Amino acid sequence: MRIETIGNATLYLGDCRDILPTLPKVDAVITDPPYGISYLPYQPGATPRDRIFGDDQEFDPSALLSVGAQTTILWGANNYASLLPRGGWLCWDKRVSVAADKMMGSPFELAWINHQSRYKFARIQHGGAKNADGENIVREHPTQKPIRLMEWCIEQARGAQSILDPYAGSGTTGVACMNLGRDFIGIEREPKYFDIACRRIEDAQRQGRLIA
Repeated sequence: MRIETIGNATLYLGDCRDILPTLPKVDAVITDPPYGISYLPYQPGATPRDRIFGDDQEFDPSALLSVGAQTTILWGANNYASLLPRGGWLCWDKRVSVAADKMMGSPFELAWINHQSRYKFARIQHGGAKNADGENIVREHPTQKPIRLMEWCIEQARGAQSILDPYAGSGTTGVACMNLGRDFIGIEREPKYFDIACRRIEDAQRQGRLIA
């Protein structure tokens, strides 16, 4: 296991099932885990080797629920909703225009939130050639979420100061935490994406210091 501390972020290279029991209590879990759908990215030239690790098996959210955070937000939870207790839903509308009914990939995505009365909707245009992080920004993970979307998720975890992402990928949740001045713990098992997450979070920390 490798641990990197970057300002108010701590990142673990390893399997979250081994690391979660060792962590301190956090205010919120916000993550985009494998859904168990054997997703193959839409990028040209994608092969089965580009599939998300573990996405060929049914996802079990029990380890994330056992963290006991005040707020838990799980993207793609409509794919394993039968394994979750009653809660609310967050909807991300990705359409470039409201009238658009054709786009590359799904026009919307859902996240489960453990607050039964919370049903929220965010429209953040993102799909095909449109990247919500900027037209010239390269997505460094096949399922990389926009930074603005993860900032919105943090806002739904009202008052949360410490955020955990056990499936950190390329570190977008961590970047959002740096932008909003939150403490972050991230776990990623693939060294390639762990290194990308460290770099992106360090860049966000550096940008914040320059602005300050």
